[in-house]
Amino acid sequence: MTRSEWDPTRGRQGRAWRALVKQLCPPGSLCERPVCLYPELDRVIVFGLRRNHPHGPSLDHIVRLADGGHPTARWNLRPAHFGCNAGWRRDAPPTERPRSRDWPPLDLS
Repeated sequence: MTRSEWDPTRGRQGRAWRALVKQLCPPGSLCERPVCLYPELDRVIVFGLRRNHPHGPSLDHIVRLADGGHPTARWNLRPAHFGCNAGWRRDAPPTERPRSRDWPPLDLS
């Protein structure tokens, strides 16, 4: 089964994704998130750490996937610390999802 190019689960893990991180986030890159969680590092991304280390490299989606951003397009990716990229979700406003219809409120009494 071939997944669509716009499938949000496509390509954000495995060898292809790691190659994209290496290409778009080379050594010496700075965290481009508007609010970096690690100011003591002067926004410098640290390389040579274990996978998923908070100071290590990651790619941040400029347009969120939930808002229709492309999962692997270079125009939608920017370098970021793994911790900055993983930590922003708890502060992001929830995305309003379309409903199939207006359901009546549940009566739990």
